[in-house]
Amino acid sequence: MSETPTVSPVTPLEEVARRVVADYLGTKPGERFLLVTDATVAHELSDAILSAARDVGVDPAHARIATRRTSGEEPPEPVVAAMVAADVCLCIASKSIYHTNAKGRAQAAGTRGCFNAPAGLDAWTTGAMAADYTEIRKVAERLAERLRAGTWVRVTSPAGSDITVSREGREPRGWYTGIVREPGEISAFPGGEVSFPPVEGTSNGVIVFERVVTDLGRISEPIRITVKDGLAVAIEGGDDARRLRELVDGVPGGTNIAELGIGLNPAARVGDDITESKKKAGTAHFALGDNAGGYGGVVESPIHLDGMVLDATVTIDGEVVVADGEVLL
Repeated sequence: MSETPTVSPVTPLEEVARRVVADYLGTKPGERFLLVTDATVAHELSDAILSAARDVGVDPAHARIATRRTSGEEPPEPVVAAMVAADVCLCIASKSIYHTNAKGRAQAAGTRGCFNAPAGLDAWTTGAMAADYTEIRKVAERLAERLRAGTWVRVTSPAGSDITVSREGREPRGWYTGIVREPGEISAFPGGEVSFPPVEGTSNGVIVFERVVTDLGRISEPIRITVKDGLAVAIEGGDDARRLRELVDGVPGGTNIAELGIGLNPAARVGDDITESKKKAGTAHFALGDNAGGYGGVVESPIHLDGMVLDATVTIDGEVVVADGEVLL
């Protein structure tokens, strides 16, 4: 009598990959599925995604590109063409290609997908990627509705942030929970934020970046940014502030206040990776640089740099929706 073959248990990575491809991206048999990774992504991660895609009945394509110099730098044109031609696209890279013209072109062509995701293998098996995005989406939609009904959003923090921005006419991206179903629907992983591009010229106050900043990684001391009429007019602090100034100085649109995001993911960890940190429930993040490419703003820039605001308090036209890091929705 032959023995029954031993079935290996599903590993956490395999399970997360299955949920991402089948449940969150809603990949259907026969669709054109494209995975874009950069040189920092472990082969185990890309293999798990491609295997999950095959399991749902597609013949996936994989484009592995050189790591970009900065987040927001465009991918190679042949890869852009593949993104535009895909039904479903997942991008995993240490330097995000979400805020690019490439993403905007793909979205306009009807491609759905997540154009940013954590590059570290560990981030896919613990923390934010393990959360229930279906439940987070319910909270995200409630926050998005509050934002749609309001105009002025103020963010303060114990570290000294105190800035007011206008949302008027800008659509809050309440579906930033990694769940996409319709053509042209775009999100990012890990799920768990609502964000929007403040109206250009309306942001005023002070932002204090804490802990981690895009392309800088973990910072050793806070960075104080003075904002006047939608632009960062001073970036002050220690060596990390100097590094941030070097990234934006002379860059077209580099000092534009491009984004306000509010984190909603209770499983997200604040660490040295901005991609997961900015999804932590009760945090906020602001970005400098690009807010176009289908995001809703009009400033095109080759950079998009996020910085964290911890233990945030957020009000919409005076109504508190986040209090000292606690989401009140």
